[in-house]
Amino acid sequence: MEKVRGTPEDSFKLLPLYMEMLKKKNSGTCTFLEVDNANNFKYFFMAIGGCIHGFISSIRPVIAIDGTFLKGKFKGTLFIATALDGNNQLYPVTFGVGDSENDASWGWFLMKLKVAIGEVPNLVFISDRHPSIQKNVNIAFPNVAYGICTHYLKQNLRAKFKEIEVGAIVELAAKTYRPQHFNYFMNEIQKVDERVVKYLQDAGYEKWARCHFDGLRYSIMTTNIAESMNSVLKNPRQLPIHKLLDSIIDKLREWFCDRREEAVNCHTRLTKWAEKELLTKSENSRTYKVVTLNMYEFIVKDGDLNGHVNILDKTCSCREFQLDQLPCEHALAVCRYRETLSVYDMCSRYYSSEAWVAAYAETIYHVGTEEEWEVSEEVQSNEVLPLVEKRKKGRPQKLRIPSQCEEKLSRKCGRCGSRGHNRLTCSAPIPLSNNEPVVRPNET
Repeated sequence: MEKVRGTPEDSFKLLPLYMEMLKKKNSGTCTFLEVDNANNFKYFFMAIGGCIHGFISSIRPVIAIDGTFLKGKFKGTLFIATALDGNNQLYPVTFGVGDSENDASWGWFLMKLKVAIGEVPNLVFISDRHPSIQKNVNIAFPNVAYGICTHYLKQNLRAKFKEIEVGAIVELAAKTYRPQHFNYFMNEIQKVDERVVKYLQDAGYEKWARCHFDGLRYSIMTTNIAESMNSVLKNPRQLPIHKLLDSIIDKLREWFCDRREEAVNCHTRLTKWAEKELLTKSENSRTYKVVTLNMYEFIVKDGDLNGHVNILDKTCSCREFQLDQLPCEHALAVCRYRETLSVYDMCSRYYSSEAWVAAYAETIYHVGTEEEWEVSEEVQSNEVLPLVEKRKKGRPQKLRIPSQCEEKLSRKCGRCGSRGHNRLTCSAPIPLSNNEPVVRPNET
């Protein structure tokens, strides 16, 4: 394996050469490397030019950031910044490697991210509740909106209030567009336990509730996109660092090639995902009644709170139109009522098939084999030593490390249904017939 991959120690030495070739092969690529006084590796950052150009020009400005541990000989953390394209597919923006998830490493990564993407209008960051992330987002990007992942908020609630089950109501409160509905759900939570309401208030409604968020999240409420990218790199994370980067580049090349072809062959004005979303909403709005106020304003009666639609401003009192930048059911009912109105003119450019093509317009090139590299003597003379701290002896960590305050779920037995063991170690008696109930060990 070392003949194929190289040793972890040699991999760190190859980093300066790898960075040089990466920038030669991919125009606009941004890389940074930092070492300590003894030339030991500290931080690495990589932003491929094609990803940066596509994100700035054609991707919704919502970035989910997360870190995940590396599995190789030396300790380390892989930092990932990910967005969603107009077809709601993963769009990696930047990658980084540091020692761990701490203030210094997150601060360094986010400052380099700022250098790579510059000032992006209406930019939004979403992460879990790691204190180092929020702190350093505010430092590196003082004028952007910051939100927390609603999934991790529910996990934190479950860990703090084990005897209370309000996760479903919290999710409804987080996703609702109308403040009236939000207040209703919060009142329901208060009936269950006031401590939960106090906890949610302390977390900040403006960080997790869509209707109170100071920015556009475009229906992106969780960091699942970053977690999904972590899962894609599950096996490469055990490789030496330059081979890990090779795997990332190879995956980006594959995605850009496949999705570019898919986008070019798309014959609708919007992406496939956006077209499907509009079709579903249009079917739901067929029974709505439209009342005209003037040339641009309409009242749409839906049997609930109704919707006040302004076609000129592209807004609706349900707030879904302006927050998702896609026509809501009320707006689609108006378009059906006024046949001269085009649904597509009301959609954000980010959902158009043109933006989809532009996001993947550039080609991602592999750096090639080491024998093909052509770098200056100055770059070759840069010596990078491995991280100071090695992994402890023993079987390395393979499973995902739960985030802060996240409850670790125990395994569930497939035979008796109890938690804490599996079917191979289950000691519950086997039922004599299908009608006889299973007696679990803790019930005897």
